[in-house]
Amino acid sequence: MSAQRTWQRLSDHLYLFEDTCNVYAVIDDGEAVLVDFGSGAVLDHLGEIGVRRVRAILHTHHHRDQCQGDLRAAAEGIPIYVPEHERRLFEHAELFWASKQLFDMYNVRNTYFSLTHNVPVAGSLHDFGTWSAGTFAFDILPAPGHSYGSLTLLVSVDGKRVAFTGDLLYAAGKVITMYDLQYNYGAVDGVEFAILSLTNLAQRGAQLLCPSHGQPMDDPENAIRQTRENLAGFYRLMTGGVQPVDEIDFVPVLPHVLAATYACAYFYVIMSDSGKALLVDYGSPNFALFAPANRYFEDFELVRFVEHSLGRLRKQYGVQKIEAVLPSHYHDDHINGIPYLQEHLGVECWAYENMRDILENNRGELIGCVLPTPIKVHRTFHDGERLCWEGLEFTIHHTPGHADYHMGMFGNIDGHSIAFSGDNIFPPPNGSPIPSLIYRNHVHKTSHQQTARLYLEYQPEILCTGHDLKREVGPQVYQAFAQNAAQMTHHFEALLPGEANFGLEPSWTQIYPYQSLAKPGDTLNLQVRVNNYLNHAADAEMSLVLPGSWTVTPASAQLNLAAEQRGAVSFRVHIPPDFVFAYPRVAIAADVTFDRRRLGQIAEATVEEVR
Repeated sequence: MSAQRTWQRLSDHLYLFEDTCNVYAVIDDGEAVLVDFGSGAVLDHLGEIGVRRVRAILHTHHHRDQCQGDLRAAAEGIPIYVPEHERRLFEHAELFWASKQLFDMYNVRNTYFSLTHNVPVAGSLHDFGTWSAGTFAFDILPAPGHSYGSLTLLVSVDGKRVAFTGDLLYAAGKVITMYDLQYNYGAVDGVEFAILSLTNLAQRGAQLLCPSHGQPMDDPENAIRQTRENLAGFYRLMTGGVQPVDEIDFVPVLPHVLAATYACAYFYVIMSDSGKALLVDYGSPNFALFAPANRYFEDFELVRFVEHSLGRLRKQYGVQKIEAVLPSHYHDDHINGIPYLQEHLGVECWAYENMRDILENNRGELIGCVLPTPIKVHRTFHDGERLCWEGLEFTIHHTPGHADYHMGMFGNIDGHSIAFSGDNIFPPPNGSPIPSLIYRNHVHKTSHQQTARLYLEYQPEILCTGHDLKREVGPQVYQAFAQNAAQMTHHFEALLPGEANFGLEPSWTQIYPYQSLAKPGDTLNLQVRVNNYLNHAADAEMSLVLPGSWTVTPASAQLNLAAEQRGAVSFRVHIPPDFVFAYPRVAIAADVTFDRRRLGQIAEATVEEVR
């Protein structure tokens, strides 16, 4: 026999109902927004607090104790909103279980506590966004820890700033479980996430904490501080004394340059005497807090950004305004914080000219490490362009190798020659630097040589790379880099038949955009793009391979390409209004004949249903 459930009144418009989790009701004129839902038993008791209608359910995270009654809510037509990074665990729970790895398990994150059935979702709760209903506006703060996609929801109720914290903390100094705070086998990554989430929450001015389990806390400052300190003590024990990332300071490189050597990809702060700053890259706090998306591909995870380091820049280093961020290249570990800088601090993005399309149209190509969130580019640079800023001068160059969409920035600061080099060159303690090589990033046989010539020319004394910081770098390092780059080209030409570039670039023929969003009845405008790396003209013939009922104009096309020329042909693809997507995403292909040789379906793309 179950215990009788009753409401706890927290203020005139805020109530708590204890179920498999705490369910909170924020009330406005007889309508309620529920934060989490538990078993759904709350629906039988709404009349007790004068609620006629549930306007929506907002979930802090995906665990079954929070949402196991959601099908009942859906049957009654109540809209359900869920964390954007856990939406698939509601909407496609059955697909998740069908593909979940159960043997050879090193991903120990507790996605096992997911729903066993699909739940219809009305919308996503986006990190750092706002969800509004009636007189209430809920601010959405990412709060990974107890789960990777967890949120804290903040709203003003009856003159008090209330934070619905999910299972980020249970009580002052306590968390509900420890096993949920381990993502990777043997790691304390979830613990460090929780520490950073608590640090960020402490800056949001909450006056009442409402957890998913445990009682509301009316002394948030003390509760957050105690919990953070206890977690940090455990973290230091398990890491042999390593500090959590929110305690680590910048490394001074020069009086006007700081390095965040703790970050997943190092980022750099160039400071002026007027309190302004430029950032070179800005990504995840460290690798452990980037790794869930990097490693857990079976869970269809995406990179998640959590704010870090900015408060220290303001308080400790006097940075009043970040004027712009300059990405060394487009990879997600270097740039996943830029959308946050743009949306919430008004920071502009200045980039090398060939990066604009991949940053703004991130679904366009299949290349490594593309961020799911588009980034608006406010200013571009051409090869060799000078950037003058606050009395400092830099020269921007295209530096292909690690990626074709890559730049190097060379300058002289505080009497020292310096280069911000991204991921192209990493001088080891002993030996010569090995060129960084990832074929999926658009590699050409002489890419690294092109970049090596620039470093031989500038020979920067300080090398600010994407994952290392080197001082007093001598000419021999750049000479060795150039020699290795030349040897790499030699090996490519020796190993590959014919023109080597065809064996280095997997997307020398591509369908653009690679990812399309569509619904039945839509028409897609696609291109097939072809690079002719030959030293003579060549013809390319192509046709698209589509689901049976789709149509395309033209049925086939031909390109006449001059030597070392790139060309494109356009196709219009129509999806019938009655087409049913059997799965959320379908693949299409391009069948290609190049230089009189039938190559077959060498390029593909995807079409994802918009719902």
